Amino acid sequence: MAIFKYKALDRNGVSVSGEVDALSESHAFEMLERRRLEAFEIGVKPESSELFGGTRRIKSKDLSRYVRQLATLLSAGVTLLDALGSLSRSNAHPALSKASQAIRKDLRAGMRLSEAMSNHLPQLPRYVPRLAELGEATGQSAKALTDAAERMEYEDQMRSEISTALSYPMFLAVIGGIITFLLFLFIVPRFDQMLAGNRDSLPMMSKLVIGAGVGLKNNLFVVLLAMGAIAAGIIYISRSASLKSSLRTWAEKLPVVGPVLVQSDLGGWSRTVGMALDNGADLLTALQLGEYGLRSGRLQAGMRVVRSEIRAGRNIDEVLEENITDFDPLTIDLVRTGRASGGLADMLLFVGKTQEAETKELTKRLSTLAEPIAIMLIAGIVGTIVISIVLAMTSLYDFAI
Repeated sequence: MAIFKYKALDRNGVSVSGEVDALSESHAFEMLERRRLEAFEIGVKPESSELFGGTRRIKSKDLSRYVRQLATLLSAGVTLLDALGSLSRSNAHPALSKASQAIRKDLRAGMRLSEAMSNHLPQLPRYVPRLAELGEATGQSAKALTDAAERMEYEDQMRSEISTALSYPMFLAVIGGIITFLLFLFIVPRFDQMLAGNRDSLPMMSKLVIGAGVGLKNNLFVVLLAMGAIAAGIIYISRSASLKSSLRTWAEKLPVVGPVLVQSDLGGWSRTVGMALDNGADLLTALQLGEYGLRSGRLQAGMRVVRSEIRAGRNIDEVLEENITDFDPLTIDLVRTGRASGGLADMLLFVGKTQEAETKELTKRLSTLAEPIAIMLIAGIVGTIVISIVLAMTSLYDFAI
């Protein structure tokens, strides 16, 4: 399936232009004839591209918006093929438009929606195609995709709130680092020249600061290479799944930051498992879908043990209490009540909402603490440099007397 641009004459002989979604050029001609349009120019619409000819990368917000649009169209009674056709024409992202066409083509060939989504949208979280599969099995694709969109939007919101909380402290840290670098590079070495390299009479603090400034200036090329290596290492870590997992495991042990990451993961897990159960999945399948959304390697390992214990016949509340100690006793009691009353799905959805509220509260606390800590750190570094210079000047003045 492709999009063709055309120019044609209508019944009154007036020239019109537009686009048509068709399998081939001849198919496009046939569709225009049915509309009583006489095409005189037709061709495949070129794909949109960004600067330097590169296609814009699909972001997580693009994907969540796409799933939400598809779910909304299905909820409105639009057939799946028509909904995908509409998305292929109206979606602002060229890659998603192309994926919609490919998924529509596979559906016409008899493929399931979940399989087609996995093939043509590999960027989707793994739980989305599985929820779509549950929706196909129960005849509630619109509800399943709506739940998937809500889960994706929650993840986007948490990432946005955490990045917003850390953005200002990071900005202060970058500016402070640049100011410190410039002070060491241009200001501090001047005092070594004034002292003619004689630092013996200086206080230890002044010796260390002036020595660092002189060392930086004399080895600037090496320092720049080291900074470049650090930047390359950060980029490499950001692209390596195993290293990112190790870094996250370390971050989960930090005060304030760790609880935010853990609560966010657990809230998403509870919501995903609850949604899967609500859409007709059995408990083991729902738990597997919950694992797909976890970012913490430690929690993933714990949830695999939980699933294995439940398969052996144990109760979910018992194995969660033993293996996922991050859940508080009240949450375990809620899960136990849901299991006993047959309302586990509703109880897990409630737990998910509670965990999300706690995550937002922890994020606000993180933002409140991070800003003054960053300011104090920068002020401490700059203050140390200034005090060292003042002490050096005082020492020089005493020496001159």
